[in-house]
Amino acid sequence: MNLLVMGAAGGTGAHLVAQALAAGHHVTALARHPERITTRHERLRVLRADALDRATIDAALPGHTAVLSALGATTRARTEVYSQGTANLRRSMTAAGVRRLVCLSSGALDPGTGTPPAQRLVTRLIIQPLHRHAYADMRRMEDDLATADHLDWTVVRAPMLTDGPHTGTYRYTHDEDHPLDKPTKISRADLADFVLDHLDDQAVFRSRVAISY
Repeated sequence: MNLLVMGAAGGTGAHLVAQALAAGHHVTALARHPERITTRHERLRVLRADALDRATIDAALPGHTAVLSALGATTRARTEVYSQGTANLRRSMTAAGVRRLVCLSSGALDPGTGTPPAQRLVTRLIIQPLHRHAYADMRRMEDDLATADHLDWTVVRAPMLTDGPHTGTYRYTHDEDHPLDKPTKISRADLADFVLDHLDDQAVFRSRVAISY
């Protein structure tokens, strides 16, 4: 495939790029600071782009099979990087005729009934208030995507992310009536593994996926 990775200089973005190249895909890596992407490969193109500047996305997007968004807020201040950044991706994708979009979100938005009570309490009283601006913007992004019937979108809600190894072993569900039992953490490498392994999986199209070890 010809894959476009937005936020490619971040932790998960770097894994998406590396694993996509290892799988034989062609990759366009977009980042506000492309100099931070040190990988070099004949199937890799690195470009400077800003998710909040649609013109930079418009210039890069035509000809791609799918868009993988690893956008993330770098501070706890108010942000629109998830909602507006993804809205810009959506508009550019529509103009370019690209349908497949995968975005990353957080399992802390709505801890399911499979989450232990103590963990739900910590999430509600500490984690959510601490990251309230990012989570509010993630929710806006998710709500906007829910109306995007013209896209084959997937939102992956991850728990705590780690720099652990790439194992290829994890649990996931896209059935909101049957949430994951005791979601804890997942490595960025395995989060990238899931995204790339399910690009063609129509079962997760237009759905929110919860993932964890």
